[in-house]
Amino acid sequence: MRKATFILMLGIAVAVVAGMTPLKWKTTSIDLGQVSKEEVSELNFEFTNTSASAIKIVEAKGSCGCTKIEFPDSEIKAGETASISANFKSGKLGAFKKNIRIKTSDSDEYTYLYFQGEVVE
Repeated sequence: MRKATFILMLGIAVAVVAGMTPLKWKTTSIDLGQVSKEEVSELNFEFTNTSASAIKIVEAKGSCGCTKIEFPDSEIKAGETASISANFKSGKLGAFKKNIRIKTSDSDEYTYLYFQGEVVE
């Protein structure tokens, strides 16, 4: 019984460590509230590299063509803070929820940043 409990706890610990990201985000979700049609909203997602080594963002892609994304093209050193910025141009009237998919040099997993709001006239 003890051996089974130990193996179960070890498996949980490994899963938790594997799911951790070396980037600590100030926020991963922004609510833009109401925005006018064709309005350009600026977004900023700040993060800190909490790992012991430098990390590079290798991909940052929006869920639609209405979002232009800018991200650091150089490595972010351990302990350094940087940000990903985006410009969202609103289109159709109504509620929206979009995302930005981030991939770093240290993992094959993606991190998702979200923003939402409502387009009004």
